[in-house]
Amino acid sequence: MGFIHVSIQLIDSIDSPKLDPYRHLRTSNLTRFSGRFVAESKPLVSRLIGSGLQVESVLIDEKFQSEAMSWVPNDLEVLVVPSDWIEDLVGFNFHRGYLACGIRPAQRSLDDFCTGWRHSEGWTGCMLIGVQDPENMGSILRTCSALGISDLFIGPDCVDPFARRVLRVSMGNAFKLNFFGVKGPDEAVKQFREAGIQSIATCFAQDSEELAEFQRRGPSVVLMGNEAHGLPPSVQRMADRRLMIAMDLSTDSLNVSVATGIILHNLCRVC
Repeated sequence: MGFIHVSIQLIDSIDSPKLDPYRHLRTSNLTRFSGRFVAESKPLVSRLIGSGLQVESVLIDEKFQSEAMSWVPNDLEVLVVPSDWIEDLVGFNFHRGYLACGIRPAQRSLDDFCTGWRHSEGWTGCMLIGVQDPENMGSILRTCSALGISDLFIGPDCVDPFARRVLRVSMGNAFKLNFFGVKGPDEAVKQFREAGIQSIATCFAQDSEELAEFQRRGPSVVLMGNEAHGLPPSVQRMADRRLMIAMDLSTDSLNVSVATGIILHNLCRVC
C-alpha cells in the first residue's frame, strides 16, 4: 500500500492567510520581524525538517506533490498550490518546487552566552560586525559549521543570518549554529575578557601579528568586520590581540568570507 500523506492541503485561493509567509519574498524580509524564516529548495527544506527547529508549514508546487508524499513527515502542514500561482505569490519564477516556513529560535544575547558558557581551552567563536552581503554571511556560516565553530555573535548592521539568500548559500548549515545578538561590540569585548575569552581583531594595525606566526592562547573569539571598512577602530583597540594575513602582489585585501575561512582554519587546525 502506498504512503498516504494525510496533512496535505490543496489551497484554493492565492489570498489564503496560510500563504502569507511566502508572499513577495524577493522584495521583503518580513519574516525577520514575525519570528519566521523561509527555506528554499528541497535540500534546504529537508535539512530544516531534520534540524529540530520548528516548522510551521511546507509549501510545494503541485508538480511535486507525489514526490513530497514520499519523504515529508506526515505531522507537518503541507500546502499545495498550482504551478501558475508561484510567480505571483513569491515574486519570482520559482522552479525548485519546495519552500518551508520555519519558526526562529528565541533570540539570545551575549549575556545568555556568558551565563551558560563553561571554560574550554579549545573553544573558538566568531563575532561579525557590519557584514552586510548575504553571500558573505552564508559562506561564513558554512565555513564555521565545517570547522566545528557553533557559536556566532551577530553585531550591529549585519544581514539577517536567516535571510533566504543567506540560508541558501550556507546550504542550511545555519540551522546547526547558535546565534547570539550583540548590541555594543566594545562592551562585548569586555564581556569576553571577563569570561576568560581572548578577543582577536582582524585588521592591519601597526601591532597586528601575522597569521603565519600567530599562536592562539586558550579560548578565542575572532572579530570580523564590514566588507568595505573592516572593524570599527574602537573595537580594534579594545581587542586583546590584532591579527593580519600578509599578502603579495600588492593585494590590499581579501573578501571577508575568504579571510574568515583562512583565519578560522588556521586557529582551529594549525595553531
